[in-house]
Amino acid sequence: MLVLLLLLGPSLGLGALVFQHPSRAICKNGTSVKIECHPQGLQLPTVFWYRQLPKQGLTLIATSNKGSKATYEEGFDEAKFPINYHNETFSTLTVTSAHPADSSLYFCSASDIARDRDQRLKQEPLQQPPSPPTKPMEPCGRRKTTAPLIETSVNICVSAYVNRENI
Repeated sequence: MLVLLLLLGPSLGLGALVFQHPSRAICKNGTSVKIECHPQGLQLPTVFWYRQLPKQGLTLIATSNKGSKATYEEGFDEAKFPINYHNETFSTLTVTSAHPADSSLYFCSASDIARDRDQRLKQEPLQQPPSPPTKPMEPCGRRKTTAPLIETSVNICVSAYVNRENI
C-alpha cells in the first residue's frame, strides 16, 4: 500500500493569495495524485510548479499559462506530470503512477501575465522565476504544515509496503 501525505497551507504569492488542494491523500502504488493550485486575484495567471526532494533545493517542474501548453524543464515530462487549467480559475498538476521516488514537497506559485502583455505577445522565452527561500523539507511521515513566503506547498510522501513491512 502506498501512503501519500499531502500537507499545505495558504500564503501570499507575488501579491496574490495562492491555495493548493488536497491537504492529504492515501493511495496504492501506481495510482495518481492531482494537486490543484488556485491563484486568487490574478487576471491571466502564469503558474509555476516546483518540486523539492528531501534535503535539496527547489526544482522548477514546469511553467503554465492558460491557453498554451505547459513548458517543462529538463528531467520532467508531460506524461509523468500533466498540467491542466480548469475554468480559467485554477491549474492542476497530476503526479501519475506515484512511486516512492515521487516522495517530495510540491509547490505552486503564480504571477499575473496581464501586467506584461507586451512581453507575452513577443513570445520571448519564459525566464525562470526567482527562487523562493529554500529550507530542507521534513522527512516523510511528519505532519507539519509549511507556509513559504511566495507559494503554498504539498508534501507527497510515498511508502511501499510488502507483507506489512516498509520497503
